[in-house]
Amino acid sequence: MKVNVALRSRLFVMLMFLPSFSPLLAGILVFAVGTVDAADRPAGRPLVFIFTGESNSGGIGANAAATPAERAPRPCVQIMNLTDGRFGFEDLKLGVNNLRDHFRLDGYYATSHGFENQLANAVEAATFPGRERVHLVKTGQGGSKIAEWDPKHASGYWRKFLQRIDAAKRQLPADPQWVVWFSLGINDAIAGTPIVRWKQDTLSHLKRLKEELPGAAIVMTQFQSMKKYGAFDAAIAEIAANEPGVLTVDSSGANLGDENHWNYAGLKTVTQRLVETTAKVLEKQPTR
Repeated sequence: MKVNVALRSRLFVMLMFLPSFSPLLAGILVFAVGTVDAADRPAGRPLVFIFTGESNSGGIGANAAATPAERAPRPCVQIMNLTDGRFGFEDLKLGVNNLRDHFRLDGYYATSHGFENQLANAVEAATFPGRERVHLVKTGQGGSKIAEWDPKHASGYWRKFLQRIDAAKRQLPADPQWVVWFSLGINDAIAGTPIVRWKQDTLSHLKRLKEELPGAAIVMTQFQSMKKYGAFDAAIAEIAANEPGVLTVDSSGANLGDENHWNYAGLKTVTQRLVETTAKVLEKQPTR
């Protein structure tokens, strides 16, 4: 229980000056003050989603295509505020706090969304039993290649990642259930990164993710819907088949907004597959 010590002390002093002061009654009332903050904390083991990778992890699905309910505040997803310097969690609101501080997507901040929209729909539909609310930290960077996520790279992407994760850890109870949705490989394919090197660098990156997020379930997206990144799809499938705690989802049939990005409908398709894969993993994990 989180106790508001200052408020408890002031209330006790005030009660002492009442004509019918009763130490027993005062004690009961003051104890109740200490339970207010506890009521707002996550019940059980918090479920924390981390979106990371390149631009599809941020998303350019059109908010204009979303339903009125999807554009309303969504308290079921507590998203980290990346712009006020405090990194607190708040209700998800498309166009307001869902897409921020994401390299190369600044022109989409007010108009677009990513996986978070369908994640909220899934939480509201009770897809994750016992979890009426989840937390979300978006850490992706548009145009990024796997080498740029190395801690020593001048991009600083890993430093920003750690800043956000450390902020989440300070605010949440110990031992959260981490879930990473990881979408990266298109920019490496465009840049001609050798597939062997990409795979090696990705395995190193996955190791860092696991070290920072103990027990994380990591789900990677493939790019079948783009119909031109077959070598990377195969590498991702091979990684998921051999790396403990790593899974993948096929994106076949997901609609595109352009040749490399899923649109509103496509994001729903891919996200629902991410949701279903994640839900199966979580069935085996304790919620408390």
